[in-house]
Amino acid sequence: MKHFIITGASRGIGYSLAVSLAAPGITLHITARGDLGGLLDIVSKRGASAHAYQFDLSRTDGITVLTDEIFGNISMPEATYIGLVNNAGMLHPIGPMGKHDTEHYRQNLEVNFVAPALLMHEFVKRTAGFSGELRVLNVSSGASQNAYHGWSHYCSTKAGLDMLTDCLHLEHRDRIKTYGFNPGRTDTQMQDEIREQSPEDFQYVQSFIEAKSQGKLNSPDTVAGMMKIVLTEDRFEPGKMVSVRDF
Repeated sequence: MKHFIITGASRGIGYSLAVSLAAPGITLHITARGDLGGLLDIVSKRGASAHAYQFDLSRTDGITVLTDEIFGNISMPEATYIGLVNNAGMLHPIGPMGKHDTEHYRQNLEVNFVAPALLMHEFVKRTAGFSGELRVLNVSSGASQNAYHGWSHYCSTKAGLDMLTDCLHLEHRDRIKTYGFNPGRTDTQMQDEIREQSPEDFQYVQSFIEAKSQGKLNSPDTVAGMMKIVLTEDRFEPGKMVSVRDF
């Protein structure tokens, strides 16, 4: 039995990835703040087993309890593969540093960096001695390599996640295949949020408006298909930052 743990699965890339992976012999462990009932129905009809965990990743003091539940639903003797996909992320707050309430910045840091870091830590601990295949895929962004006015916390947390990816590969490459993945501009709710910003808060908003109008956004289904390849095939060397441009 192959197990895939996917955060942020209620919509966008996470939702599409869960549907793409769903098949007989697959067990999905899907997390999100919102309702996952509809997704459970879809993946079940495709022959997959699934467990849903409604959880707010900004409340990182509950990560241990969450992973207790997830790994409590994984029978290690029967599992042949366990994969973790840190997909959940948030862009808000958008605007120059210091504009928004500190609590909003804290939520961004918790969701984008602290939660993935703790999930990776728990994944490493809980799979110690596991004889099957292990993979971790962290969803990154071009913003991890470029500073964007108005995206201070998003850029910095994605850069931090990239470094965590590198460190996990360095320390555990003997048993865990670790990848970063840059999905590029993908037609999700986050893109809707970006296009609603004022130039004062986000100077490059017009570029994103034009990308949408010109049909230059990647579809979540296409991106999910690429991520499925990274998770299930050996096309890319572990430790690599894979981009949609690599396909």
